[in-house]
Amino acid sequence: MNEAKPIVTCHGNKMLFSSLNQLVSQGLPKESCEWRRSYGRPPRAVNLDASFVPYDADILPDEEEKTLVSRPYFHIYWTDCDLDTYKQSVRDDINEWLGALRTRNIPDWLIVVVTNEESKVKAKLLARTSVIDKVKSDFCSKYPERCITLIEPNKLDSKSSESWSQLFQRLRSLLLQAFNRHLNKYEENMRSRREKRNEPGWNYFSYFICQEELAFMLEMLGLKEDALIQYDELDATFDQFIENFANGDTVKWLTHLMKPCTCWAGVSLSKALDLELREEVKQNNASLLEFRNYLFSRQAALLFQMGRTWEVAMRAMDYLYNTVVEMKALEVEAPNGAVGCWGFLSCLEVLRACNDNNTTQLDEKFALYTANLWDFAHKKLRELGQMCSLMPGMSPSSQQLGLVVDLVAGMGLSMQNLSHSGQTPVDKLRASLSSTESFKKHYLELCEQAMGTYKYIGRFRSARMIGLELADFYMKIKDPTRAENFLLDSIKMYQQESWHHLADGTMLQLAECQKLLEEPDRYLKTSCHIACSPNLSLNDRHRYFQELMLTLQKITGHRTEMRASQAIYLEELRFSSLSVNLNDDLALVVVLTSNFPESITFDKIQVNIKKCSVSEALEFVDKQQQQHHHPQQKQASHRRQPSGTHILVDKMLNFQPVTKTLPSKLDFHTVVERSKGRLVSCSIGCDSAHQLLKRLDSAGSNHSTAEVHKEDYSISFSLASVTLSPGANTLSFTTQIHEKGIFHLSQMCFSVQSLDLLKPISAEGSSFKVNSLSPEFSLKPKQSDIFIAGIKQEGILMCTSGSYSLKVPSPLTFSATPHFTITGNGGSTDVILGAMEAGSSQDIPVQVYMSLKNNLVHHLQSKVNVGVTEWDRSYSKQTDFVHPFNPTHRMFTNRKDKYFQLVIHGSTSVDLCLSNPVLEAPGCPDVHLILINRAEQILPVNENQSLTLLWHVVINTPEISVLDLTFSCDYSCDLDVDHLTRRYEYISRISDFQTQFVLIYNISSIEEDKCCTTGETAVMDIKIKQVNEMSLNEGVKLAYSVHANGTVWALGGKSSGVFTLKDGKYNTVLDVVPMQPGFLHFPLVTLHRYVDQQDDHVTVDHVTIVDSDTNIPLASSEKPKRTVSQLSTSSFMSHLADFGPGQVYNESRSKQIHVYPCHTTSDIDISIIQ
Repeated sequence: MNEAKPIVTCHGNKMLFSSLNQLVSQGLPKESCEWRRSYGRPPRAVNLDASFVPYDADILPDEEEKTLVSRPYFHIYWTDCDLDTYKQSVRDDINEWLGALRTRNIPDWLIVVVTNEESKVKAKLLARTSVIDKVKSDFCSKYPERCITLIEPNKLDSKSSESWSQLFQRLRSLLLQAFNRHLNKYEENMRSRREKRNEPGWNYFSYFICQEELAFMLEMLGLKEDALIQYDELDATFDQFIENFANGDTVKWLTHLMKPCTCWAGVSLSKALDLELREEVKQNNASLLEFRNYLFSRQAALLFQMGRTWEVAMRAMDYLYNTVVEMKALEVEAPNGAVGCWGFLSCLEVLRACNDNNTTQLDEKFALYTANLWDFAHKKLRELGQMCSLMPGMSPSSQQLGLVVDLVAGMGLSMQNLSHSGQTPVDKLRASLSSTESFKKHYLELCEQAMGTYKYIGRFRSARMIGLELADFYMKIKDPTRAENFLLDSIKMYQQESWHHLADGTMLQLAECQKLLEEPDRYLKTSCHIACSPNLSLNDRHRYFQELMLTLQKITGHRTEMRASQAIYLEELRFSSLSVNLNDDLALVVVLTSNFPESITFDKIQVNIKKCSVSEALEFVDKQQQQHHHPQQKQASHRRQPSGTHILVDKMLNFQPVTKTLPSKLDFHTVVERSKGRLVSCSIGCDSAHQLLKRLDSAGSNHSTAEVHKEDYSISFSLASVTLSPGANTLSFTTQIHEKGIFHLSQMCFSVQSLDLLKPISAEGSSFKVNSLSPEFSLKPKQSDIFIAGIKQEGILMCTSGSYSLKVPSPLTFSATPHFTITGNGGSTDVILGAMEAGSSQDIPVQVYMSLKNNLVHHLQSKVNVGVTEWDRSYSKQTDFVHPFNPTHRMFTNRKDKYFQLVIHGSTSVDLCLSNPVLEAPGCPDVHLILINRAEQILPVNENQSLTLLWHVVINTPEISVLDLTFSCDYSCDLDVDHLTRRYEYISRISDFQTQFVLIYNISSIEEDKCCTTGETAVMDIKIKQVNEMSLNEGVKLAYSVHANGTVWALGGKSSGVFTLKDGKYNTVLDVVPMQPGFLHFPLVTLHRYVDQQDDHVTVDHVTIVDSDTNIPLASSEKPKRTVSQLSTSSFMSHLADFGPGQVYNESRSKQIHVYPCHTTSDIDISIIQ
């Protein structure tokens, strides 16, 4: 049906149409058009194509004809005549043509008038009207769209192209109108027939042909998806009738489908439409299998055309299973194996057609659905092989041979369209049923194909199930080598999915297989697993336990290692202590369960002890700390892993599982639905299926199939000749550890004859610590709380032996940081450590000295390494010293006079006596320092008593930028072992300290001999003098600024100004108004250097602000410094640079003036500011 096209008849000038037929046929489908259908259906974009045939009145359909495909939909009249010819003959011919169409009630027609240049010239010379005008007036006055002009169709100019485009657009529009008119009538008729489906006499197959005609029409228009929907609706309708029949609702047209089945030919997908089979369906003579084959073939043909090959494979499984269910529901009689033959043939035919139509061979979606088909095919062939005694170990009887003949006869003829292998499905099935060797060949091919496809899409469970069937098949043909591999794969899958009953049941088959292979090592492991399995019968376990002991006697010359996971469960490990000292006894109690059906005596049971790695040790320490903070915390849970061959982790109460344990049994429920006493459906449901049936083996697993190996047992717990009874057993071990560190139990080994059962043990919960206390040294002062630098003191060197012992005395060696020494009593360099036992201590008297450094560090630290010759080790110890002195210095100013003050604070409670203080100015001979204190005094200094010294600094030179001063004095202490008088030095540096200017200002009333009163203007006279000895460049600009509290003083006029000195002096006057009565401090006046260009980014560290308490007499010159950028609050202030401390002497800084209140008659508040 994909080659059928809507029929369009052509009448008129046959030669004209013949010349334009190819152009019209090719141009019509080039562009798509939008088809809007009724009933709110979505619009479709279709490429219209048509079959143009000569007009014949006999093929015109009647109004009652209900066909869609074979009827002509549209009719075109072609003419290129001139006006005379039109009047003579063409007009009558068109009239006759339209009359025939009206007789059949056909409104779908079009008149095409072809014009050329010659006809246009004649029309201009001979008449005022053209042919097209006459046609429109005669026939298309009511329907102007039914007439169109085609200009110069054989030329390539723009007019011709435009006329062609208009023709195609008109033709597409009218064709869609025709389709809509016919489809609406047809669908209305089809709906009316469907609504009568419950009436007596209604026939499904007649309705099927009716709706299939609509599908043919949609397919013809290129709407494959819509055509497929029609078949899906027919399929669903048929399924509903079958279901109703199963529930007791019978219809007459189903009775002929219940006749005995005589042909079970599979579906044929070699042709898109099987006309013979369709005729059988149309005549209501098709059997159920034939009808199902036809319906599925049509669905598959449409899917192939749409490129959805994978969906054909997906639908095939439903088609195969549903057909079998329908056969049973209708109780169709068929010979044994007939339905199986049909399913096998149909399955192979679908696979053949899918492979032929699939362009992407690596399409996973395609492989996903074809895998089920391969599996279905191999199962059906196995079913037929068992029925006909073609399986290994079976011989067919005469009755079974007759059955084969009957089955082959009902398969139908071999199809002509061969597959790529040269054999059709019928040929393959006939060959498979012909002999056991041929059956074996085809069966193995199908199994391998199904397994390979399942593995490709990641469905390893399904592949393993087929592998079990192959294992059984190979065992029957005496090929245990291949069978073993499939059995091992299946067992691995069962164990990983925690399906232990299935795994252990398969172990029995594996044991028989390995016994035939005569592999004692592998047979030994499998026998051990079966003997210890709780999922098998006790008789099987006892039998294979005896097989285990017999096999052990046969194995000599080498040892066999295997996991003990299935044989023995570790229930509990319990240490006597999680921390033990070197060479002490460590006890271990092991509670285990023996799964052997009988008592067994092991030659030796060992528990391997392994030293922890760094990460494991850190984890152990963290866990110990957590248990210390949470002593009531429960022990970690565990899981039991019963596989003796493949599982790594064992059951341990104090072990944390790596992954969640899956139960070996599934709790499920069954749902059975009945109607009128008949079974409708049944299902099995599991609420936690999404958790239990997860993929494990395809995406990696926590289990490993790696072989286990016996570890080093040089450090281990060990017991000899131990008998384990079935069930719980308790073992006690004792050992000594001669190496410190953190250890854990790594493995248990159960040795019996030549077999070693190895039990891996997780490091978690099985770790313990072996402590080794290293010797420690500590140094403490004997007569004070802390060591004092600068004196030699007596100290005690304390040694704690820890876990070590010293059999003979050993000399000690010391290495320390510079300026630090440690000696024995009396200054001897030999310090001896006496013999010591482990865990003892010893005090050694020593003398310690740390010299005073020039830098002032309150706490001094020194590291001393104590070496013990006998132990051949060195031990480090940090020793703290305190500096005995904490000096501070300040410079005071009184006009030009300078005074240097030095205060020495003590740092300890111990008295240190200071004498002979000396202050020198090296490199400055013009500076004389005169001590004001008494020089012969000896004064103690401690943390509660300090020493203050004052020198008058006499400077005999005009300018000194930097003054370096060195202070030294003698000191002594009663704690000094040598009782010596030692010398202490302190160095300081002072800069920018000489007085350059004297600032004097005073406030008085404007009127002479009158006191200042609140609210009245007063005069503030500011005087600045240069010290005569200091030189100042002429023209250097200075600036002053006045600052006052606004609530105390109100300043009038400018509060700042720039000036230069004349004759070393400057004087200015400022108006001020006192706002409060009482004794008021003067406003603060400050003096600055004025800089014309100031770089805000450059920090002038030597320029600082004079604080409010620095320029009082004898005020200190050492004050915190500020940078210019910190003072930049306005444009003026950004040009100011402060003098250094002491360079400007403010003589009036602390002065006050008495301000009287103004005269008033009421009470006023007076505040006195001190």
